[in-house]
Amino acid sequence: MTDKNIKPVFIFEDLRYVNTKDKIKDQTKGLSGVYLILNKITIDFYVGSASTDKLFTRFYRHLINLTVSKIVKLAVNKYGIDNFVFIVLETFTEKTTVENNKNLIDVEDFYLKSLLPNYNILTEAGSSFGYKHTELDRIKMKANYSEERRMLIGNLNKNKQFSSTTIERMIQSALNRNKVEFNKEALDNMRKASKPIILYNIENNTVFGEYSSITDAALSLNCNQKTIYRALKTEKKVLLKRWIVNYK
Repeated sequence: MTDKNIKPVFIFEDLRYVNTKDKIKDQTKGLSGVYLILNKITIDFYVGSASTDKLFTRFYRHLINLTVSKIVKLAVNKYGIDNFVFIVLETFTEKTTVENNKNLIDVEDFYLKSLLPNYNILTEAGSSFGYKHTELDRIKMKANYSEERRMLIGNLNKNKQFSSTTIERMIQSALNRNKVEFNKEALDNMRKASKPIILYNIENNTVFGEYSSITDAALSLNCNQKTIYRALKTEKKVLLKRWIVNYK
């Protein structure tokens, strides 16, 4: 993570214990920031942001109440809370407001686009302050781990304690994922023949993202263009059981 200038502010393990929860609450009091939830077994993770005094709330809702992300909830239920780490990547002391919230979201976007977290597939693209991302590029998650490799990593990591250096190396591994390569001329031709589309979260109808073309959306979501076309032709316009898709 050195080349990305990423250095975690706080790293919290042993999340089931009361003293750990108290520590998170005390050390993040009065702060806003960007956080990361790491699965130590699979090396999958989630990145999010929290407004002033909400970092502890986000931690608690994600990992204790399990009410924010379905994919994180399923992972915690499968692997157990002991195999997760709550990491605060960056903090801000300035109180978050409607006017300056875009600054926080921009920093969150930096981490999302740098780390490509594959637990973020069910999350919102906007924020409670009403700021909405366009040309969203948050879900480029072509992971290069086979199921066999995941199981091997999981077996190696069982019952191990991780230092902050080890956790940083884990996150660094995400930066080395292969990206899909496309011919530029072919992409340009496809974009010209495509209309802008907008995606909504299927659970709460919030805007997930806006794309200038189906081609750009397919690249960002790492899915086939035909999948999006088929969804647009259906009555309910459900895409991958996660979003509602429509033309702008």
